Amino acid sequence: MLDRMITHSAFLELVDELAGKRRIIGPVARGERFFYEEVERAGALDLAFNYCVYGPRAFLFPPTETLFTFQQIEGRFAAEAVVEDRPTALVGVHPCDINAIRLLDRVFEKDHPDEHYLSRRRNTLIIGLDCPRPCTDGIFCSDMKTNEATEGFDVMLFPLGAVQEVGASGKGGGGDPQAGPSVRADEPPAAPSQYGVVFGTPTGREWLLYSHKSTVPTAADERALEQYHRSKAAAFRRAIKTPSEDLPALLDRSYDSLLWEATARRCYSCGSCNLSCPTCYCFNIYDELDMTLAAGERKREWDGCQLPKFAEVAGPHNFRAKAASRLRHRIYRKAKWVREQTDLPGCVGCARCDRACTAKISSVEIYNQLAEEA
Repeated sequence: MLDRMITHSAFLELVDELAGKRRIIGPVARGERFFYEEVERAGALDLAFNYCVYGPRAFLFPPTETLFTFQQIEGRFAAEAVVEDRPTALVGVHPCDINAIRLLDRVFEKDHPDEHYLSRRRNTLIIGLDCPRPCTDGIFCSDMKTNEATEGFDVMLFPLGAVQEVGASGKGGGGDPQAGPSVRADEPPAAPSQYGVVFGTPTGREWLLYSHKSTVPTAADERALEQYHRSKAAAFRRAIKTPSEDLPALLDRSYDSLLWEATARRCYSCGSCNLSCPTCYCFNIYDELDMTLAAGERKREWDGCQLPKFAEVAGPHNFRAKAASRLRHRIYRKAKWVREQTDLPGCVGCARCDRACTAKISSVEIYNQLAEEA
């Protein structure tokens, strides 16, 4: 059921008003690619994007951040926490990335709450934008049940109504919303004239209703949403032969498969898959001292399980010295361990890891080949 309807132009006006109170992050076109970037005005956003090269993870969990500063005072060290709480709005977040953020929320609030992440998250408004069809070739979000989001957002927009034909730049003319996709899967979808709105939180409801720019949905709007969901269901095809809930059992049977070694022979251990993944949350912590050695900062930076020294400990000993064991660890973590620990998918099927891999290693191929072996 829809909560409200809003036109594309009225929504952009709302975002411009929001920019006076929050930092605005959303999809920006850079040539034929799209990236989540900070913008000063809504007109710089391209909501007719297909997918962003990287997810919005970096704005909640930065690649490098200072956790606290410390200095020596009268022979003892005193520390002061550095916690960022700048109000932010993530605009145009697709369901796969919303599900990825849900996982990060669960990880960073569980057992030992991470105030650095949670402070940013509490001050972030998430405005989702649903996908009417696969954003590009190779994705498998529907297999992971992450091509839809029912929570984890403040407002969700469903692109309904008359649309505009777009090219790689996301600009264009007019078309029929019921005619189905008229462009390739790797091209941006059509820009709608209006959105159906579903509220996810009281904060989202208050933000959108306060402006009086939205309207009450009609019966025709509800029928359009039903048709939208039917068209979307038909547009997404299965890529993985094994249902996502059965992947943990499949991996349990495949620990000693020769596939790990055979596939890892192509792996450069560059970590591109980790860096591009919206759900990776491993990090390293280190101290930086100033020239006096009496003051400094404790910092956190992203780390990746595919890097050769990730599992190196004192000794020296590396309990994942071989690329095959690191590859197996990543796949097990994404499809088995994270799900068992959090009840959420560790992989959202965005295929960013597959696109970033210089060796063309495919998660889908690994799952399907393991299924054939089994």
